[in-house]
Amino acid sequence: MMHKAGLTINDQDYFEMPGLNVLVYHNTFSEGHQGGVEIIQNGERVATNGELRLSPAPGQWQPVPEIGGGFRQDAVSPITVTLESRKVNRSNNEISIPCRYPDKERERKGFNPIIYPDLDLQYTVRVQAEGASFTIAVDLDQPLPQDWVGRVGYSIELFPGDLYGRTYYMDEQPGIFPRQANGPTYLNVEGEAEAVPLAEGNVLVVAPETEQFRMMIESRNGRLQLLDGSLKHNNGWFVVHSLIPAGVTKNAVQWKITPHVLPEWQYQPVIHVSQVGYHPSQKKTAFIELDNQEKSIEKAILQKVAVSGEYQTIMEEKPALWGQYLRYQYATFDFTRIDEPGIYVVRYGEVTSNPFQIDRNVYKRHVWQPTLEYFLPMQMCHMRVNQKYRVWHGLCHMDDALMAPHNINHFDGYENIHEPSDASPFQPLDHIPDFNAGGWHDAGDDDVRTDTQINTIMALAHIFEEFDIRYDETYVDQEHRHVEIHHPDGKPDILQQIEHGVIWILSFYRQFGSVGLGVIVPTLRQYVHLGDPAVQTDNQVIDASVAQSRASRIEGLWYKKVANRYSALFDPEENLQEIEEIIPELDDRLAFSQTNPGRQVLVAAGLAQAARVLKGYNDSLADECLRVAEDLWATNKNGTLEGQGVLNAYRRRGGMDGLKLHALSELIITTNKEEYKRELCGMGTAVEEHFDSSGWVLGRVLPLLDDPNFIQTVTTAAWAYRPTLEERLAENPFGSPLAHTEVVGLMQYFLHKGWPELFSIDPMFAVMNFLLGCRPGKTTNSLVSGVGGDSPVVAYGFNRGDWSYIPGGTFWNAVNLVRPDLPEDKVWPFLWQEREYITDAACMFMFMVIAADRLLEAQNQVP
Repeated sequence: MMHKAGLTINDQDYFEMPGLNVLVYHNTFSEGHQGGVEIIQNGERVATNGELRLSPAPGQWQPVPEIGGGFRQDAVSPITVTLESRKVNRSNNEISIPCRYPDKERERKGFNPIIYPDLDLQYTVRVQAEGASFTIAVDLDQPLPQDWVGRVGYSIELFPGDLYGRTYYMDEQPGIFPRQANGPTYLNVEGEAEAVPLAEGNVLVVAPETEQFRMMIESRNGRLQLLDGSLKHNNGWFVVHSLIPAGVTKNAVQWKITPHVLPEWQYQPVIHVSQVGYHPSQKKTAFIELDNQEKSIEKAILQKVAVSGEYQTIMEEKPALWGQYLRYQYATFDFTRIDEPGIYVVRYGEVTSNPFQIDRNVYKRHVWQPTLEYFLPMQMCHMRVNQKYRVWHGLCHMDDALMAPHNINHFDGYENIHEPSDASPFQPLDHIPDFNAGGWHDAGDDDVRTDTQINTIMALAHIFEEFDIRYDETYVDQEHRHVEIHHPDGKPDILQQIEHGVIWILSFYRQFGSVGLGVIVPTLRQYVHLGDPAVQTDNQVIDASVAQSRASRIEGLWYKKVANRYSALFDPEENLQEIEEIIPELDDRLAFSQTNPGRQVLVAAGLAQAARVLKGYNDSLADECLRVAEDLWATNKNGTLEGQGVLNAYRRRGGMDGLKLHALSELIITTNKEEYKRELCGMGTAVEEHFDSSGWVLGRVLPLLDDPNFIQTVTTAAWAYRPTLEERLAENPFGSPLAHTEVVGLMQYFLHKGWPELFSIDPMFAVMNFLLGCRPGKTTNSLVSGVGGDSPVVAYGFNRGDWSYIPGGTFWNAVNLVRPDLPEDKVWPFLWQEREYITDAACMFMFMVIAADRLLEAQNQVP
C-alpha cells in the first residue's frame, strides 16, 4: 500500500506515490540509458543512470561499476536480474546497494569489453524517501586516491527529448536546454574533448515553466554541473554531475531531488488499435489501457467517419475488464461483428484513437511492401542505392575484407579468442579476395553478420515458397552494383534479395570452406558511425605491406591498440592512451572466421531452402547453395555448441539438436534423400525436448516421411506443447510476447499449417496487430516505420543521426521493459533496445501480413 504522505517502497521494491516512482538499480543497462537510480515523473521516465562515474558525461562505452555481488551483465540489451545484495529497509524507507570499480567480469572481455583504469573503488549508494522528495547519498569505503580527486563524481542523466527548448535555473541564473550540442570545449589531460558546463551551482531547477517536468536537484556538499552529454557522444543525454570531495567517505555525495508531481495525478487512458486497420473477417479488438487505481469502466464507442466528416456511432458497449498487466489495467473492446468497410475511430471518455480502416483490401498495399521497396534495398551492402532525386547510400565497403588478427576480442560480440591459429587460410590482415559483394548491413551498425544474413534469407524464402510473391518494384544490377528504387526490372524483388544474401554467404564459404561470424569495422569510431555507409571506408584495399606491419601481430583488444586517421583523434571509449599503432588508411573491415558448428548447421538449413527458391531464377547459384548446404551438414552434424559464442538463430532454437532438426528438415524438403530422412527419424528424443523451438519446422516435413513411430512422436510432442504455448500467450491481454514477437508469429503460422486442429492461427494475428500498435505503453504507433496511420518516423537505422527513418524498417524489440513494470517507447533515435531495425524481423513482419491477407481471402471464398 502507498502512504498518502508520499513516496514509500511498494511490493516491487521501488519507491512509489501517485505521479512519481523512483527505481533503485532495478535496471542494470547503463549503456542503454537504463540503470542506477531512475525517476518516472507523471508517467514519464525523465532521468536515469544515477551512479558514481569516472568522467563527467560518460557514454555507453565508458567504465561502469560492478553492481552488488556476483552480478554479470551480458550482451547488449536489458535483462532481468536479481540483485541479492540490494537492501530494502521499509521501516526506514531506504534502499541501498554496494558497488565497486572495476567490474572484473567485464574488464577487457565480454560482448563489449570495457577498459578500466587502475582504480579500486568500493562504495554504497543509499536512497531514502521522505514525502515527495528523496535523497541520494554515497558512502565510500576509503577516501578517493589523490590523483582521482576532481575526476570521480556522481551523475544522473536527464532525457533530452523532454527538455529541448525548455528552461532551467541554476542558483536562480536562467538558461535554455539547447537543441544541439554547442561549444565551448576544452581538452582534458588525456587529450579528449570535454564540454564546458552549461551551468554550475548548488541548486538546479529543471523546466520550471512546466507542470509535467519541473524538478529540483540540490547538492548539500558540492557544486552541481549541468552538462550536454551529446557533445562527446551523439546519443548522450543532459547530465547533472558533482565531484567527490577529497578526504571524505561518509556522505561523499548528498543530493536531494524533488520532482514536481501533478496534483491528483492519474494515468490517462490510452487506446491501442491496429494503425493499419482490419479485414472485415478478422477478429477486431481495441485495448484500453488504464491507471491501475481506476475503479470504474466507462463505455467504449466505435464511430464511423462518414464522407461528410460526420462521426456516426456504430457500436457502444462497456469493454471487458481483463485485469492488471505490468503497471496498468486493461479493458478489451471487441468489435469483431462490425464488417462494413469504412474509416473508424474508438472513443473512450475524452480519448479518441487514431482513425483506422475496415476493408478487405487493408493488407494489399502500403503494409508489407515498404519493407521490400525501401528497407531491404537500403540495407544492401556493396551497392549504391538510388531513389530518383535521392541517393540513400553510396557504393560502400569495396575494400572488404581483411583477415582479423589471431586471438582478439573485438566489440559487438565479434571475437576469435577460441579459434585455432591455423583455422583460416589467410594470415592476419591479409586481404580476402572476392569478398566485396552481397549481404545486408546489420541494423545501423553496418557490419554484415552471418546469423542475420541467413535468418533473412530463410524468412524471404518462406514468403516466396508459401505465397509466390513476384512483386517487382526495384532495379538491381549486381554487375554494376546499382539499385534503383521504384524502377521495375522484370525480376521478382524477393528473389533478387535472396540472391544478394546468398552471394555474401557463398563468398565466405568459397574462401574458408565454412562460414564465419561476419565482417565488422576495425575501430569503434567507425562502428558508431551515423550516416551514409559509403563514407565509412575509403573503398580502397590497404597496401599489404602496411596492413601486415606490427599491427598484424597484436592480440587481445586489438581495436584499442590500432588506430586509423579517424580513431587516432576520437575514441568513443576515451582510451587514446592505449593506441600503439596508427595506420591512417586502415579502415577496411575485418572478417572473423569463427568455426561454430551450430552456425554451420544453421547456414546449411538456410542454403538448402534458398536452393529451392532460386531454382529457375539463378540455377548455378541454386546448385551451389545445395552443394554447400550438404557439405556444411556432413562436416558439422556431429559438432557441439560447447565453448562456442553467441548464435542468433531465430533466437530460441533448442541448442545444437534444434538446429539439426531444422537443417535435416530443409535438406529433406529440397532433396528427398533417404539418408536425411533416416537421420531425422532417429532424433525422436530431440523432438520431445525441443518441440517448442523446432516444432514449426517439423510440420513442413512430416508429409514426406513414412516412419509412423517418428510421426507419432512429433504429434505427441505437439499436443504436449500446446498448453505451454497457450499459457505463455495468455500472460498479457494482447496475446503476444513483449520481445521477438516476429519470430513467434512466423512459427505460429507453420504450427497452424502443420496441426490446424491443434494450433490456432489467432496468435499470428495477435502478433501482427502487436507490431501494428496493439501493445502496452503510452505510445500508439506501429513498430514498422512508414506503415499505418501513426508510425515511428524517428528510429535507429543508419540515418538515425538525422532523426529520420527507413520505410518498412521493423523494430526487433517490440516493447522495451524498464524493469520491473514500465513499457517504454521513447521518440528518440539512439535507444537500440527500443527502436532498432533488424533485417530479419522486417522480413518476418512481411510474412505475417501476407499470410493474414491470404488466409482471410481464402476464408471469404469458402461457400
